[in-house]
Amino acid sequence: MGTRGGSRWGAGRPGWRQKAENCRSVDVRRFAAENMLRPGLWSWSWRDAETKEVVASITVMGGEEHMALSYRVGEESFRAEVPIMKTACNYGGDRPWFSCPHCRRRVAKLYLKAKHFACRHCHRLNYASQAADPCGRTWRKQNRLQARLDPNWQRPKHMHLATYNRLIEAILACEQERDALIAEALGRLMLGLDALRVRFPNL
Repeated sequence: MGTRGGSRWGAGRPGWRQKAENCRSVDVRRFAAENMLRPGLWSWSWRDAETKEVVASITVMGGEEHMALSYRVGEESFRAEVPIMKTACNYGGDRPWFSCPHCRRRVAKLYLKAKHFACRHCHRLNYASQAADPCGRTWRKQNRLQARLDPNWQRPKHMHLATYNRLIEAILACEQERDALIAEALGRLMLGLDALRVRFPNL
């Protein structure tokens, strides 16, 4: 009997995808900021978001063209060889990237899932925002915008007026988009009710 989902690496339940935010990850930008993209042996830790306590760690053998990640999952030990790629920046210098150990895709982050580090695409991970409905996405965007303002949409003391006006316009655009989505949903609901009345006039 065939296996559901085929033989794709990392394939799982077709109707549901784990969220990237729920997986441990390594970010080449963070490694660069910590000066770990050079020969040397480093330790990288993940901390609990609330308690700040270390919950897991890995050993990183740094290098300019590749690095090695050594870690344990349960009683098993693993080692992942990760190539480092670089692209030129418009204003000089270069930007580092991970090359996914499985598909060689150029990515900024690798995620640990099923005992292996790979990119979001190989692990078939979605972002939490991708799972939200359209109204939910407008709320998420509006909340991010409002977080830059003082309470009751007041302008922070050192914010330029032009920046403040752009934020207010973006917030109002979120509200208008949400109103349009709600109106559209109500319209579909009314059409459905009208169709039911036609089919069942005694309702």
